Amino acid sequence: MKHTAETDRASMRDRLADPTLLDSAFAVPVGVTNGEMRYRLAVPVGGSRRTGYLTVANDTEAEATLSALAGRQGFPSVRLRGNSNVHGVSRTVIWGEDFPRGDAVTRWRHLGYSDEAIVRYEQQALGSL
Repeated sequence: MKHTAETDRASMRDRLADPTLLDSAFAVPVGVTNGEMRYRLAVPVGGSRRTGYLTVANDTEAEATLSALAGRQGFPSVRLRGNSNVHGVSRTVIWGEDFPRGDAVTRWRHLGYSDEAIVRYEQQALGSL
C-alpha cells in the first residue's frame, strides 16, 4: 500500500487508544517522487502514546522530517534511529521516549495503540501462519 498522510491518518485512527491525538498530527513533506511531493503523517506523543516514529526512504527524507518536527509541541527529543553511516537505506525518525525492549505488545502499548487494535493485529498474524 502506498503511504500518504491520508492513509496514515486512517490507519492511526484505527490503532490509537486516543484518536484525538490526530487533531495535533500533521503531514510532513518527505520527498518528491515522479514530480509529486510525498507526505507522511506525524502523530505527537501524549497520554499512553509515549513514542512516535516515521520510517522514510533515505537520508534526505530523514533530514526533512527531522527539520519539520524539531521544536514542535508533542514531538520531544526528535532523533534518528539506526546506523547513520549507511547511505541510501531507509531511516527511522523517532520522538518521545526510546522504544522499550521486549515483546511487540509492549512496544505497541508504548505507541499508544488500543487493546482492540493489538488484539486485531495478533489475530491477523495468527491467521497468516
